[in-house]
Amino acid sequence: MEHPVVSVNLVVQNGEKYIRACLRSVQAQTYPAYEVIVFDNNSTDATRTIVEQEFPEFRLIANPENLGFGPGQNMCLTRTQGKYVLGLCVDVVLDENFITHAVETMEHDAQIGALQAKIFRLEHGEKTDVIDTTGFVIFKSRRVINRGHGEKDVGQYDVAEEVFSYEGAVPFWRREALEKSSVFGEVHDEDYFWYADDIDLGWRLRLFGWKSYYTPRVIAYHDRSTTKRLRSGWRDFIALRRTIPMRKRTLDWQNQHFTFIKNDFVLSALKDIRYILSRECMLFCYIIIYEPYTLRAIPRMLRLFPRMLRKRRYIMKHKKVTRREIERWFIV
Repeated sequence: MEHPVVSVNLVVQNGEKYIRACLRSVQAQTYPAYEVIVFDNNSTDATRTIVEQEFPEFRLIANPENLGFGPGQNMCLTRTQGKYVLGLCVDVVLDENFITHAVETMEHDAQIGALQAKIFRLEHGEKTDVIDTTGFVIFKSRRVINRGHGEKDVGQYDVAEEVFSYEGAVPFWRREALEKSSVFGEVHDEDYFWYADDIDLGWRLRLFGWKSYYTPRVIAYHDRSTTKRLRSGWRDFIALRRTIPMRKRTLDWQNQHFTFIKNDFVLSALKDIRYILSRECMLFCYIIIYEPYTLRAIPRMLRLFPRMLRKRRYIMKHKKVTRREIERWFIV
């Protein structure tokens, strides 16, 4: 039996803490046909040395500058051949059957563009039974959270099903879906640099007629230092926000707005305007009081706004689904 090739693309910067465990879990895969690229974004720690000395069978691209996640993944796509693409993050450890089960699922349904694994928390290098994510949920307010984040696994997510979008720790993509969902030659929007690119690409894949599909058979473990889940009340929200690096908070705020500009239907936004405005007003008040540095993103957002509109026009011209098909994913 011929096995389709899987391209494992790891984009990393300063990942010496995690890279051994991550790449060893790749080495341990039961699937026989895969290629690996480690795209190093100008690490200043021992990341490159570890890859060169301990994982010589993997291809290392030592980039002289930090391009960010999206541009790095785009570069990897041009240098690989696999029918499927695993977008690996360095703080992830794969179950040994990850690729085997992922390929089996994708081969069963040609409309799956992105596969979402059942991802558990990895804490201090130890695997747990606490869920990190089973994919993204989106609300009418356009708030996006990780489904199941922080819940103990008692079988509540043991049913394979579609989700609004995959989450970006360890997505498994169909190359055809990525290529057919590119905008002006970019699969990952290179204006994002890092963060929220998963929501953007997942939304666009769905607009272009591809599924994001969750299966509990595909398992990984993630040492997440931040979260997209907003929990109960403002105190909890503030406590969570303070755990997130300043630059990430700024990029998240900027890039999520770019995502809405590019992918949301105008009529859908108007229908949900009371939810959207309520959340936007609360967030803006919070930013003014607690995170005024986030507003430094506004000049860049204004500068890139015409470009985002051009991308939006392209997306809306090439979309394959109706507004109602997208709206069914927005929950209260």
